[in-house]
Amino acid sequence: MAGPSGLQNPFNAAAEYAQSNWQPIRTWSTVFLYELPFGKGKPFLSNNRALEYIAGGWQVNGVSVYRTGFPIFITQSQNLNGAYGYAGQRPNATGVSPVTGGNLHARLDSYINPAAFSIAPQFTFGNLSRALGMRGPGQANWDLSLFKSIPIYERIKAQFRFEMLNAMNTPLFSGPNASFGTSAFGRITSQANTARQLQLGLRFLW
Repeated sequence: MAGPSGLQNPFNAAAEYAQSNWQPIRTWSTVFLYELPFGKGKPFLSNNRALEYIAGGWQVNGVSVYRTGFPIFITQSQNLNGAYGYAGQRPNATGVSPVTGGNLHARLDSYINPAAFSIAPQFTFGNLSRALGMRGPGQANWDLSLFKSIPIYERIKAQFRFEMLNAMNTPLFSGPNASFGTSAFGRITSQANTARQLQLGLRFLW
């Protein structure tokens, strides 16, 4: 798979060998459903109609996703070989590590170290590999919900739903700007999810 700007040298496809553009190293997903042990047919409060109506029928649900970040693909902001029909150009590696120190929030304006690269001159191909060894920000997300089933008549019942999307209010940051030579290079300027959302619902089942 070619990088974001295509093959920098169509006569050397081997130089494009790298990780897939959309390949996280690890993804962990968890789903759970737990019915609280109160009410009819449950261990507790099954013989008290009033308490059963209040405490019975509750259900807690959760979905989580933990994922490592995606590979980062550096290109030059100016393709000096574009006039000769080459789709893109990568910079040269200087030997300095592109990884910066600190936690993610401290690195939002400097996620990639620009000293790790130098502009590849015209008529040359940058020696930087298609994908860096470092990766973009990962993902940690929980969606939680609380349901209560309310019997109405025989097989007819209502279900109250309280749902929290991104329950922990954890931001999912987009990847850093990877266009070397621009003022925004190495910066993370956006996020791919929204803040915590709460919603209430009522569903009827028959």
